[in-house]
Amino acid sequence: MPSLSEAQRIFVATINEGPDALDATLFIGSPERIILGLKAHANTISHARLVALEQSFPLTRAVIGETQFNALSRGYDETAEAKACDLAHIGRHFAMYLSYSLPSSSGERLNASICDLAKIEWAWLESYHAADASPLTLEAISKLAEADLLSLAVTLHPSVRICPLRAPLAAPLTHLTGEMESAAILVVRPDAEVRLLAIDERTLQAAQNCLQHSTIGNLLVVASEQGDEADPIGPVLTLIGAGALVAKE
Repeated sequence: MPSLSEAQRIFVATINEGPDALDATLFIGSPERIILGLKAHANTISHARLVALEQSFPLTRAVIGETQFNALSRGYDETAEAKACDLAHIGRHFAMYLSYSLPSSSGERLNASICDLAKIEWAWLESYHAADASPLTLEAISKLAEADLLSLAVTLHPSVRICPLRAPLAAPLTHLTGEMESAAILVVRPDAEVRLLAIDERTLQAAQNCLQHSTIGNLLVVASEQGDEADPIGPVLTLIGAGALVAKE
């Protein structure tokens, strides 16, 4: 008799790989009845995974269209990457799958926009479920002496996700950019609500410098080196205003 973990592994393998992986000793009944029951179970799982993808990427689905999104979702669900994910994380690799599965007839620029959109939607979900933390505020830094402000250690809020853009934003998100030239979308949940913020190249670099930890002084130096000595604190204020930084003890 196999262990519980081994029995679960065999059961999942049978669902994913088909009858050849079946160990009939785990079930009661003829192989035909066992396979019939497993097929019904597999169909239920497949439907749940397709629904989860639809709910995870509503904007991407609207841009692609219902029929094509369903076909792409079914293809994705058969990949090893998707099969390795549970229902809550089924969409983790979906944007990457789209990058090589969207029809070339749609155009490289549109396909890149769709992939960016899918990445942003998944980042929104990750941000929503991320750990809580108290964001650094403009009011808090205004009370610091200059030396204390420059030496203040900061890092990104746990909910921050950074989505560099490869193309202009897809239609559902064009309102985020306005007239600015955006390098990335910053996704953050400093309180109860997830926010999406279009950021320029300088702010993107500042955010990336905080992936581990930095100080306000270091961020100002980097901003100055990027060629805007007149406003080196601009990217830092943008990140703080968005609730994207936390003070590191």
